[in-house]
Amino acid sequence: MQTIDRNEIAKDINAKIAGLGRSIQTNWELGFEEGQVITLEKQESWTNGGAFTVCNDCPVEYYFEIENEVPCHVVDYNNENEVIALGAEDCEDEKEVLLPAGTKLEVVYGEREDDNEEMGFYTVIFKYVEEEK
Repeated sequence: MQTIDRNEIAKDINAKIAGLGRSIQTNWELGFEEGQVITLEKQESWTNGGAFTVCNDCPVEYYFEIENEVPCHVVDYNNENEVIALGAEDCEDEKEVLLPAGTKLEVVYGEREDDNEEMGFYTVIFKYVEEEK
């Protein structure tokens, strides 16, 4: 049986979805500012409405959202090889979606201290930046 990894799965684009979300916790503020463009250095897990709990106790919490459609790989929970490679057994509720390395995202709403004070987390909204051909 051929082994596949997260990066290879993420490159297998099978959807374009708007409104993807992701929550993370860090030890410090990340400093996202409007207009900043980031390029994903490795594949990342996002979701389109699934249930996911961040599993660390870092004090700074972020909620990320991508407002427009972004090419992605929707995890096929019926594909046993894919589920095993991702360690996604019994994780159907997460509705995992993978963005491949190299995906470019522009910050359209950067982190604001009043968000953190009011809600207890920072909200950062991105838009997908299409590659120029």
